[in-house]
Amino acid sequence: MKINYEKIEKVIEYAIYAYIFIMFLSKGEGIRNILIFGSFALWCLTLRHRNNLHLLKSPLAKLCYIFVGSTFVSVIFSIDPLYSFSEFKEEPIKLAILFSMITTVMSDEKRLLRTVYMCFFASVLVVSLGYYSYILYDLPNLKPETPLMYSHYNRYAGYINTLMPIAFILFAIWKRIDFKIIFTVIFTLEVLSLILSTSRGGYIAFFGISFTWSYFISRARGYPFSKVIAGIAIIVIIAGALSYLFFPNVKEGITRSESGDLYTLNERTGLWDAAITSIKNRPVFGFGYGSSIFFRDEPFLETPYKKAPPKGTHNEFIKIMFHQGIVGLLPYVLLIVSAIVIFWKEALRSSGIKRYILIACASVFVGNYVLHALFESMFKFHHIAFVLGLGMAAKGLNENSDR
Repeated sequence: MKINYEKIEKVIEYAIYAYIFIMFLSKGEGIRNILIFGSFALWCLTLRHRNNLHLLKSPLAKLCYIFVGSTFVSVIFSIDPLYSFSEFKEEPIKLAILFSMITTVMSDEKRLLRTVYMCFFASVLVVSLGYYSYILYDLPNLKPETPLMYSHYNRYAGYINTLMPIAFILFAIWKRIDFKIIFTVIFTLEVLSLILSTSRGGYIAFFGISFTWSYFISRARGYPFSKVIAGIAIIVIIAGALSYLFFPNVKEGITRSESGDLYTLNERTGLWDAAITSIKNRPVFGFGYGSSIFFRDEPFLETPYKKAPPKGTHNEFIKIMFHQGIVGLLPYVLLIVSAIVIFWKEALRSSGIKRYILIACASVFVGNYVLHALFESMFKFHHIAFVLGLGMAAKGLNENSDR
């Protein structure tokens, strides 16, 4: 039985690697579902052989499951329960499944290192598709528009800001100078792709990620924080200035303020006001899980707006409050804040790959799920599961692991 267990474990491990590599692609949803649910079936068969299931009883894990439970509550109190239930079977279920598998299966130094490499390769694929589309189709901003991957530039920036902080770990652990040079060139191209995306939310998220890494380096290695942040600021300013001067699309993207542009801050506040006004009518449980509910007139009939806005909320917290009410928003906020605090504190007292994974995950939460989330509502729950599970897997190293 031991041999069978090890073979099954290896299948689950490589299925997770494959999922990470194709996680952000537009094509392959069927393959991703097979990887997720097929692996979960195998994972369930191996439960009695796992000695690290205590990781799924941690406060952070409990918050994750409470949030999934709150989503189910929003199904029960939905204005369209059947639709909400059909949607519930997608992202919330995947959040619980992926988080549980990644937390327990990947809690091993070698597997975590392979995960970092897979994030690096995935980032190269995503950025390559972006450059390919940008050059071939002469797009106004860099984003992928291929059969394999088609994405809005804000979502594309979010993908880069998810993969880059984890891939950056390779620069920290590689010793060979030639490898560092190659990585620096690739990393520079990835940062440039983020700039050329003209996603201002992406810029803010990247600043948050850079700030988190900088502060961590200054604390962990005793470098003056002011010098670390100044060095990064100089690089960002130079790269941004050059892009602003030599790429007209970047200048237009940064300064766009046309009254008809729904991506300006003024337009966002209008969307936020409409959503918040409707939320006042159902503040506890919200209107029900499922993105299409926001675009129905029913939630807005008893408001001055009468009709649904033409665009989404452009704010992840308002979106969750609208669909799930305070019952969903509270555990979600606690989950995000707790993940940042716990991963940060654990990183400061850890070493090796463990501390780098922890700070990378903390930085992604700061950048994507706090800062960028204030201006966009594009993030998927199973993407959160990947970052949260990876951080928990790192935290679980040397904690009575079964490997």
